[in-house]
Amino acid sequence: MPKPDPPSVTGAEAFVRCLIREGVDTAFGVAGGYLSPFLDAMRRAGLRVITNLHEGAAGFAAAGYAMAGRKLGVVYTQAGPGVTNAVTGIAAAFMDSVPLLLLATQSPTNFYAGEAHQEATGGTFGIDQLDMFRTASAVQYRPPTAESMIRCTRRSFAAVFGRRSTAVLEVAADLWGQRIAHDDLAPEQYRSTSTPTDRAGIAELAGLLRAAQRPALLVGGRAVHRGAAADLLALCEDQDIPCATVDFAKGAIPEDHPLSLGILGSCGHESAEEYFRAADLVIALGTRMSSQTTLDFDATCFPNLVHIDEIVEEPGRNLPLRLGIQSSLAVVARDLRAACGAPVKRGSVERVRELRARHQVYTKLEGHSQTSTPAVLAALREVLPRETIVTGDSGLTLQYLKKYFPVYAADGFFSLYSIAPMGSGLPLAIGVQLARPNEPVLCVIGDGGLLVHLSELAVAAHYQLPLIVVVCNNGGYKQVSDRMERYQTESFGCALPQIDFVAAARACGCDAYQATDAKTAAAAVKTALERRKPSLIEVRVEGDNIFDITPERIRAWWDRMFAGAANPAWPFSNT
Repeated sequence: MPKPDPPSVTGAEAFVRCLIREGVDTAFGVAGGYLSPFLDAMRRAGLRVITNLHEGAAGFAAAGYAMAGRKLGVVYTQAGPGVTNAVTGIAAAFMDSVPLLLLATQSPTNFYAGEAHQEATGGTFGIDQLDMFRTASAVQYRPPTAESMIRCTRRSFAAVFGRRSTAVLEVAADLWGQRIAHDDLAPEQYRSTSTPTDRAGIAELAGLLRAAQRPALLVGGRAVHRGAAADLLALCEDQDIPCATVDFAKGAIPEDHPLSLGILGSCGHESAEEYFRAADLVIALGTRMSSQTTLDFDATCFPNLVHIDEIVEEPGRNLPLRLGIQSSLAVVARDLRAACGAPVKRGSVERVRELRARHQVYTKLEGHSQTSTPAVLAALREVLPRETIVTGDSGLTLQYLKKYFPVYAADGFFSLYSIAPMGSGLPLAIGVQLARPNEPVLCVIGDGGLLVHLSELAVAAHYQLPLIVVVCNNGGYKQVSDRMERYQTESFGCALPQIDFVAAARACGCDAYQATDAKTAAAAVKTALERRKPSLIEVRVEGDNIFDITPERIRAWWDRMFAGAANPAWPFSNT
């Protein structure tokens, strides 16, 4: 009996069916005329769209949803300004290895080079919107027909999952309505779903680990949010390995665990640095060996370095290797644990306990008033449940969050830190809360960061997301102004208008509270937890300064960046 012809569907319907096959249930974006058939197909398929108020915010939210839900993030945009607005969100996801697809619409193909409405093909006096993503995505496709659009969609999925990266698919408006014969293929029919493991490398590493007396594990950003937290913890406990994280991989293991050293890096914990300098084997997992992580490429912190990553170019990029391994980060902890065999004891718990006590990890609050960010964070930690998920933004508030706020939830910290986009924290929290609807989500952000996407508070209210936003309002771009005041006598261009964030949040439909110090901030958070409503707590913090965190490293940063501390005397006369 001959096989019946596949059903004839529109390009929009076929595209949405491809999303469904990949497990997509939610997309983020801003509506536009060229998107109408796509949005209608999403509605008829019973899928969810989240209407953000800026395409950049949609990118951040989709990234949070992808990481917290461990699935594909999807962003949809109108041609031209919608696509250009999305660039930073896509770039942030690309640099942090978040699987994300950007659906960028385009004017109809028969209008090419005719200066159609919001045309961005590069064919007339305009930009080529696809070219903008050449260095911010793994692949970029501009299919000429609906049939080729489906092929390009599937190749995009292959790149997104195979490289753990971003892809950009540009769809001309007239492709949505073209009718095509469509087969609903399962993912394994058009892309590889295997997880490669370097078994020889893992076996060699297991031998090195069994012989080590003071091994150390460093967990990087690409190794978190992969569903591997339990395996990482089991590896550390079985092999008695102290664990540190890079700053934006906080919570890879609970930060009050007896083997947790805290954060290694420029704004990290001295306990981690001291232990790593005395280690005899360092295993870096999914870590970009950046200047911040490596304390300016200090090889003495990484003796006998074994670097494991999925990207073959990463190991050995900045520091000499004992062994480089290319392997799947989602399963490597489990594979290494199995290869090591029986559990061992090295006395690591006692060493970590002594280091944490001596360096007062997460407890060092001397000199900080009750109106300072460290005191506020300590008070919030006391009242928040262990399972609270935390999102960070950028700037001084993020540095304090990393240094003074321990994360206990497995994979419980989210921050798009590779490109450090200011304003990403709130939309990121929206995506995380949508992926984890039953877990408390806290966004800690500064006033500068919140002002970038303040309108996304209305999105949280519209979808009744019970996330809690704590804005530490220090009245400006403090991380920059602190350095200018120290080295150039006064800051310039760093002040911000004083906004009534409480009134703004209430206008957006959120609960809102004004806190005066750490105690009242904690009380407001307790109320927000009980009410389970989108909530904002504003704290006017005082006394914060970047030099409180790691003064010697901040000074070294300035000298490195600007070839020495500036002469406070202005070198030109006023005449």
